Amino acid sequence: MKKLSKRVLSLILSIVILASLCTVVLTANAADGGMVFFKNTANWATVNAYYWPKGGSGPVAWPGTAMTNEGEGVFSINVPAGNNCIIFNNGGTKTDDLDIPGANYIYDFSTGTWAEYIIGPKAPSFEVSKKDGTSFKTETVDVTITVKDADSASYSIDGGASKSFVGSTVVTIGAGVAVNSTTTLTVTATNDVGTTTKTYTYTKKEASTNNGDDGSTTPALDGYFATNPNGQYGKQASITIDGSISDWDSSMLIAQGVANDDPRVYRDNSMYEIGMDDYALYAAWDNTNLYLMWEMANVQDAVAPSDTYPISQGNHWINNMPFFLYFSTDPSIQGDGTVSTGGTVWESGITFDTYVDTVLAFSTNGSNGPFIHKANEDGKIVYNETRHQSIKMMWGNDTISTELWGIDEGYGSWNNRVPGDVLDESSAWIDFYKDPEHSKAIDMFYEISIPLDLLGITASDLTTQGIGVMKISTFGTSGMNSLPADPSMWDNAALPYTEQEPNSHEKEDADHITVPLARIGAGSAPGPNPNPTTPVETQPVETQPIPTTPIATEPVGSSYVIGDADGNGDVNIMDATSIQLYLAHQKDDIDTVAANVDTDANVTIMDATHIQLFLAKQGNPAFKIGETVTR
Repeated sequence: MKKLSKRVLSLILSIVILASLCTVVLTANAADGGMVFFKNTANWATVNAYYWPKGGSGPVAWPGTAMTNEGEGVFSINVPAGNNCIIFNNGGTKTDDLDIPGANYIYDFSTGTWAEYIIGPKAPSFEVSKKDGTSFKTETVDVTITVKDADSASYSIDGGASKSFVGSTVVTIGAGVAVNSTTTLTVTATNDVGTTTKTYTYTKKEASTNNGDDGSTTPALDGYFATNPNGQYGKQASITIDGSISDWDSSMLIAQGVANDDPRVYRDNSMYEIGMDDYALYAAWDNTNLYLMWEMANVQDAVAPSDTYPISQGNHWINNMPFFLYFSTDPSIQGDGTVSTGGTVWESGITFDTYVDTVLAFSTNGSNGPFIHKANEDGKIVYNETRHQSIKMMWGNDTISTELWGIDEGYGSWNNRVPGDVLDESSAWIDFYKDPEHSKAIDMFYEISIPLDLLGITASDLTTQGIGVMKISTFGTSGMNSLPADPSMWDNAALPYTEQEPNSHEKEDADHITVPLARIGAGSAPGPNPNPTTPVETQPVETQPIPTTPIATEPVGSSYVIGDADGNGDVNIMDATSIQLYLAHQKDDIDTVAANVDTDANVTIMDATHIQLFLAKQGNPAFKIGETVTR
């Protein structure tokens, strides 16, 4: 009972917040073209401006025209006369539709406000190739300094002699410096407006090892967490990507997380949100593909059942949120996750101490991607806009885990949930699979096959050298949970989100990964006679809206069980899976009348959700799931 009042308050707040999102205020008194500026506070790699005349259409196709980088986060564009509406975007993330208030105005993305922008002589500025606070694990590191709008420029190291340069120069630091020592680089530039001086610090670290020097600077988490538990590195086996978990087994486990550690549980009023709760990561491979499977927990029914939305909508395939798989496939490339054009992959804010050289980016419902972006020899990720249809992904409601360990309770400080509590073995740990309030039917998994040639490796590379991997879930931008687990996923969890105060700051913070990746292949023993075969070809789900399919005509007079989509006389989780496969055009032999449990005009994903709720004993009795009726 102690949770009831908190849940009611959370529900009221969620309704108020959702209602407030329905209002968009546009600036009045729009101008007719002219210079317009954008303050790129989100650090987008590219900034586009899509403009149009009010009541008409834009002269340039979406996403519009690339804006000019003026330095210090400011981008500009000369909007042609006759256009008075604009959207700033990076090709994916975008602002609302905005009225241009006048020429020489700047829009600040972080505040959502316009202001006059005074153009005049600029103070000198500069950029460095290694950001302030970067650590390095080699004897030396090169830092490129580039100045703009400067008549003269110089740098010094640790307060030593000043050295002048023009335009750009490369500075080598670290020679002879002891491990754990910090080097200070001071840069100064001058012009008629004035002088700009900044300092940058770089720390030499001793790299830890994990089957070789992997760049990680903190050890893997232990306790209830594990990375390559029991010396497991995956197993040689061929997996059919079909939305069934039957091909997987516990010997393939390479990273163990915990349940109920997603950032929302650390805020007092955020349990109405869907959780990103990664639990376990598995790996297998044959001569053709790498296979990965991960389990995601949804213990809302046990810790916050009055906030019903995450129970009814908890399956992530109904959303379009980024998932990332980061790999280390080439030991010679020491990438940090940043992009060659600046920023991070999909503006996620995710960077690494641990070396990575490849990222697979895709959305939770398969509608965006999958894309494979590989690093260049400098370790910088280079975007590749090719969608790889040979990568197959499916999902379902099931797990092979026989235990589901996590900390009971949510609602942040009201129930003593604080970031880092999952590292304390004296916390209120429970096995949710022994909690009668939790139904396994609402936990889920994803499975994916990735051709080895897309990763640039062979099966022999896996067994002799191995690769590293980390799976990261996001809530649109920032990382929310990872396998293996990294503390950056909850370090800011108790702080508020700027867009919706009850939510967690983890939705927007930068995440810097320091733990080792999970290893695949090296050190593992081949499975018994894997006999690799090509997996069954399946088509990825491409639809972004909730799919609907008309109800087929059935013979009058026959009987059926409401919810028994596969026609075997019983209602179970496979009926929900059958509906999902049917809507994804992977199955065509379901009983559409029995599947249409809400009796609307179509079979939709909501029918599968209603079945899941019925199995979790959270269903609406009005739908009469499980009853036998006559057509």
